Amino acid sequence: MAAVQKYALAVLCLCLVCELALCQEAASSNNTSAEMEESRTFGHHFLRRISFALVPGAFVVGVITTLLAALTVVSMKGLGVGVILLVLAIGQMLSRALPPVHAAAAYAAPAPVPVVYSHSHTQQPVWLEKEW
Repeated sequence: MAAVQKYALAVLCLCLVCELALCQEAASSNNTSAEMEESRTFGHHFLRRISFALVPGAFVVGVITTLLAALTVVSMKGLGVGVILLVLAIGQMLSRALPPVHAAAAYAAPAPVPVVYSHSHTQQPVWLEKEW
């Protein structure tokens, strides 16, 4: 938000300076006396100097904006990783602090599944019982 205010203030100052230069140029064209001379700072060539300075200025503003956008993306990525790690740490602390929940006594483990082991040279499969 502060950057937007700085840009708005810079544009306002630029408009005021251009208006001052145009008013001074109009006053010098209306007054033909030799006492009024064109100043070196805000004279006829001021607008040409400003037009030459606007392109590099716009380029610098674009580069700064791009770098700030990239920095924002990287910061948000880091923030996201930090939040994920925080949630995992809180979950681990809660799992250690709370008492464990045991299964009901009526629940029994399923019977072991027989494993069939056979070779190509034997006709009958060999059944092996394993406790997993």
